[in-house]
Amino acid sequence: MLTVANVKCEKPLPVIIDVDGDFDDFIAIIYALKSKELDVRGITYQGDGWSNAASAQNIVDIVDDIYPGKNLPVILGADYSLYETDKNPDSLGTPGCIYQKSVPAGAGGKRDQDLLYGLNRQLRLSKRIWYNAIKGFNITKDYANLIDSTIKQTGKKPTIIITGPATNIATLLRAFPNYTEKIDKVFWMGGALDVPGNLFSLPNNTRAEFNIFFDCIAAQELLASNLDITLIPLDYTSKTSLNLAFFDKLSKLKGFYGIFVYKLLSMIRATWIGGDTAFFARYYLWDPTAIAVVKNIGVAEIVSNRSLAVTCKGDPNYDGQFVSSKLLTKSNFKVTTDAYVSKPIENSPFFIDFLKVVNYD
Repeated sequence: MLTVANVKCEKPLPVIIDVDGDFDDFIAIIYALKSKELDVRGITYQGDGWSNAASAQNIVDIVDDIYPGKNLPVILGADYSLYETDKNPDSLGTPGCIYQKSVPAGAGGKRDQDLLYGLNRQLRLSKRIWYNAIKGFNITKDYANLIDSTIKQTGKKPTIIITGPATNIATLLRAFPNYTEKIDKVFWMGGALDVPGNLFSLPNNTRAEFNIFFDCIAAQELLASNLDITLIPLDYTSKTSLNLAFFDKLSKLKGFYGIFVYKLLSMIRATWIGGDTAFFARYYLWDPTAIAVVKNIGVAEIVSNRSLAVTCKGDPNYDGQFVSSKLLTKSNFKVTTDAYVSKPIENSPFFIDFLKVVNYD
């Protein structure tokens, strides 16, 4: 058993963040960019999750404001799941869109994610336009170049933080399998092990979590690799629940991004079906909590030696689930389990650090 302790690093950890554009992905990007423990070297984006490719403009606006003058690489990756393209290798786009159908097109879905409920116009807008800022449309080449430049410029292998499906990294490793040797660690927010899943739009699939479900082939391939992987599942993220006291503290922040995060979470809360009771029972800062685990600030307990496999047969009612396996998952596969929380919960280490960091200008 491993405990993530509060250890001060001499130099920030070089990281590449791979997102799919959900609300909490953008909050996680802000949190990571403003964290002194992390040196964000680039962001890879995929459109097979919660938002469309043009949402990359929101990322460009954020990174150019927080990292002015750096022209931080923003790389547009997959717009499809590997399950779809393996079945239809000569087709463009997402033929069939089996897994994408689980994402609402309108309210609460891609439309609101793309526009951040209209709050994206309150961001400090970059002079870079997303299709000029994007390194290219060859995720394998651009991802590989980003990893190589990180090693060259920092002298360290990058840590990959995945807050969406594993499509981009799986696509990279199909083209360049030796790049597992150039990646230090992978932290992946995804999965549900001993708790219910979160596919609210597919009530018959009670055990899957969206990031695994969106591309279950990519999930299988990532787990089969020899990468050092730490999974951050719903079992962990659900232990740091939001409450009224947290919102009260958030409402008092005066920094630009502190105010922005408060407005965004308030919009999500105000439009949540079922009101406050349902919101506080079901909404979490999933991806920001993953960032906190990577920061190594004493928020999680990590265990290994799990025998797990991912289901993937082209059946939305079954796919994307972690199930018990007869084979022991590789020894370099670990899982965050217990979150270190305080009473009251809003005084937990994660919330204290999150509020301090996002509010800092």
